Amino acid sequence: MTVLQVPRVATISWINAMSPDHEMLFLHVGAARNEYEDLHLQSSVWADGYGDFTTTRDGIRALIPDKDTFETTLGGLGIRGAGTDQIIVCLATDKSPWPYRAYWALRYFGIDNVCVAEASLRTMLQSGLEDVPTKLPPVKVHCSLLDPDESLIAGKEDLLSSIKNSTAAEQILDCRSIEEYTGLPGDHPAPRQGRIPGAAHLNWESLMDATGKFHTQSQLLQLYRDAGINRGSVVFPYCGGGIRSAVSWFAMSEILKWENIRNYDGSWAEWSYLTDLPIETD
Repeated sequence: MTVLQVPRVATISWINAMSPDHEMLFLHVGAARNEYEDLHLQSSVWADGYGDFTTTRDGIRALIPDKDTFETTLGGLGIRGAGTDQIIVCLATDKSPWPYRAYWALRYFGIDNVCVAEASLRTMLQSGLEDVPTKLPPVKVHCSLLDPDESLIAGKEDLLSSIKNSTAAEQILDCRSIEEYTGLPGDHPAPRQGRIPGAAHLNWESLMDATGKFHTQSQLLQLYRDAGINRGSVVFPYCGGGIRSAVSWFAMSEILKWENIRNYDGSWAEWSYLTDLPIETD
C-alpha cells in the first residue's frame, strides 16, 4: 500500500479521489444520535460525543477519558489506534464542534492519520461528495494508543500560572458565547458564571461560516488579531468543557500552524466548580 499523506482538513475532492485500497473510517460525531439518523454516509460509524469522547471525574464533566477506557471505546467504534494505515475522517451532520473534539482527542493519544471534513456533511453532499460504500472494520477491533501528548493539553495549574505571570507570552482565550463570557448562564449549568481572569474572547462560531467551513487563513488571522491573540504566544483556549475550544485549537494549531496551542480540557466545567479559582464578570 502506498503511504498516504493525510491532510488535516479533508476536502470533497480528496475524499472522492481516495483509492479503495486505503482503509477509511468516517467517524460521525455528535451530541444526539438523531443527527446521525437524519443524515449520514453509508460507510460511517456513529460516535456519541459526550459518551465516547468525554468522561466525568471528581464531579467535573466533559474531561478526556483515560487511555485504557478510550482504547476500549475506540476499539468498539472500529478504530485501530496509533501507528496504523487506517484513515479517520471526523464529521457531523451540520456545523458542530464535535468533530474537532474527536480529532483533538485522537491526536492527544497519538493517532496521526486523522482529519476533519471541510464542512458539514449536509453541505458536502450537496456540493458533490460521493456517498460510496466502503468496507467497514469489524464491529470491534483491538485499539492501541500512545501515551498522551501533554503538549496539546492544559490544566488549571497552567492557567493559574499564566494569570499570575500576566505576560504576552501566554494568553487565555474564551471560546464561548459573549453572554457566557460576560457572566450570563450558558447551555450547560455551571456552579459559577463569569470568565477566567484576563481571558480574551473569540466565539468559536465566528471562525466558520454557517456550513461549518473555516474562513480563509487571512480572515482567521484577522479575527485572532482583533481578539488580541498573538502568534508566538502560548495560547490556552477554553470553553464550557473543552469541546468548542477544540475548534479554535484546530484553527490555530492545524490551519494557521501556530505552535504551543494547548486546549484547556477542564475549561469552565472545572474552573467554575473549584471555588478557590478566581473569576471575572462584567
